[in-house]
Amino acid sequence: MINVSVVGASGYSGVYLTYALSLRQDISLSCIVSQSFSGQKLSSVFPLFAKSQTKKNPVSDLSFSIYDGDFISSSSDIIFFCLPHGESSKLIPNIFKKNNKIKIIDIGADYRFDDLKIYKEFYGGTNSPDKLNAQFVYGLSDIFYEKIKNSRFVANPGCYPTGALLPLLPLFSKDAVDVNIPVIIDALSGISGTGRGLNLSNLFCEVENSVKAYSVWSHRHMPEIKEKITSVFLANNKKRVGVLPEVLFTPHVIPVVRGILTTIYLKLKNGISKEDILGIYNGFYKNSPFVSILENVQSCDIKNVIYSNNCHIAFEKGDDGFIKIFSAIDNLGKGASLQALQNMNLMFNLEPDLGIGYYSPFP
Repeated sequence: MINVSVVGASGYSGVYLTYALSLRQDISLSCIVSQSFSGQKLSSVFPLFAKSQTKKNPVSDLSFSIYDGDFISSSSDIIFFCLPHGESSKLIPNIFKKNNKIKIIDIGADYRFDDLKIYKEFYGGTNSPDKLNAQFVYGLSDIFYEKIKNSRFVANPGCYPTGALLPLLPLFSKDAVDVNIPVIIDALSGISGTGRGLNLSNLFCEVENSVKAYSVWSHRHMPEIKEKITSVFLANNKKRVGVLPEVLFTPHVIPVVRGILTTIYLKLKNGISKEDILGIYNGFYKNSPFVSILENVQSCDIKNVIYSNNCHIAFEKGDDGFIKIFSAIDNLGKGASLQALQNMNLMFNLEPDLGIGYYSPFP
């Protein structure tokens, strides 16, 4: 039995993760933390948990609690942090001091960056990650699974980076991209991607019948995407340090609850064929239970992946060497909670798809 605590269990990613964990026979939920709902029963705040239980893991009567680092560190084998940026890095160092064997997955942004200067630039320097940062592995499960297996600390990727990097990193890894031409990424996300907090721009009357771009030059997921692309590129092109990929990223909000459709435009190197691209993708993802390469771009639709940990990828190559690549994920599933669960499986040497199916909880 794996003893699990979830800190920040009442946000969208936290409650979805709690729901997925509650279905597992091998999981015991030791503690679910919510400052907003402390002392209230989980099933009272979220009625979807009413009479939700397995023989070994009843959760109907579980209550939210305040954060108690001593109790959590002593009662947990692994802790999931589902907090706004700057918050988990206040708590994790103390947890590490209390229990040097505990495993941690941070769904927030605090430990995603190799270069802390980038984090400080885009997230602010007040609560920047501490010296533990170097011990965190970037948790893009279907690509960095070997590193994740051997790590105690995993930084879950952002939702937009997950949708962009799964189709892009294999191509950069195999040196198939002409880096003299910018990579353009357009991504459309459901409104749940903005979180559960109250915001005028997220109200139904503001979002319905509307599609709009936002944070077109300053979105915090842009440097995350670029850093990971650059890292993979340099690892395979050590002699070309002076030539780095340029990335243009534009996020959009669309009037659906969940899902991200990402469209990528890039130039391939001369001589790269459609068959070469298929070979690269199939080679990368042949053992992945969650990434599928589709034949038809019209089938790459968010309705086919919501409430799942799946990523669907499709592409069409033009005669001029340009290629359009499409990916579809669930921003709360593959983009957050279910990828975190996949990472947990890897960290405990379990099958990556153990206990990860299709769910239909809140929202």
